[in-house]
Parts: sequence; structure tokens; C-alpha cells
Amino acid sequence: MRPLSREGREDTVLAGRGLRRLGVRVELVLTSPLRRARETAHLLALELKAEVRVHGALAPGTPAEELVQSLVEFSGTKSLALVGHEPDMGQMASFLLLGDAARLQMPFKSGQVAAVEVASLPPRAPGLLRWFATQQQLAFVGS
Repeated sequence: MRPLSREGREDTVLAGRGLRRLGVRVELVLTSPLRRARETAHLLALELKAEVRVHGALAPGTPAEELVQSLVEFSGTKSLALVGHEPDMGQMASFLLLGDAARLQMPFKSGQVAAVEVASLPPRAPGLLRWFATQQQLAFVGS
């Protein structure tokens, strides 16, 4: 698997700075085991001063319900950042927000970030979408 391009690394660093400037606090960054996701996660974690862990359930093709259930072990963590793949991230967001992975079309393009708040893991009620931003928007804030 090929690494992030130079431009991809630069954009990720700027997006991470943008998140930091917006006051985003993350304790733990969980990442897919795939190379580019891991590289993205490490760059993001450096900017946000967070720990990084590879989380196998973020590998492509994991059903949203299974992915959310796998996060239960992190329920004591105040804020998580997840670095994964499409269509899985969009399906997980739909599941967290509406309880149904297929109900909401929320595709994540490369580097997009959504802040979804849930009261518990697994959620017992619909989550709240705080914001959704593109990598370019965050990089603008970070530059």
C-alpha cells in the first residue's frame, strides 16, 4: 500500500492545526491498520497531542454496528478521533446519529472530520452532530 503523498501529509498537518486552533481536544486517536490511515492518525495525533492506537475494527468492511460495539472498551475516554475508510465512516456516523447505518447518506471525503457526540457507547439514544468540516476548511484555519 502506498504512503501518503507529500501534499497529503501537508494537508493533514494543517488540518490538525486547524482542529487545535478551533479548540478540539482529543485524548485518543484510533486508526485503521492500513498504512495511509496510520500515517494520517500519527500526524493528527502530533498536532492534537493525543495517543494513537491501531484498532482492527476500523479496517475496511467492518459493519457499523460492530465498529460501534468495539468502541465500548474506550467508553471511559472523553473524546476519540477515528481514522478509517469510506463507506464505513459514513455508515458509522449514520448509526451513531440515527441508529441505522443506512439511513443517512454522509460520505466522508479524504480528510473530512465530523464531531458526533453520544451519551454512551453503544449509544442508547441518537447522537448529536456538532459539526462537519472538510480537510480544506480545517487546513485554511490551520494555515
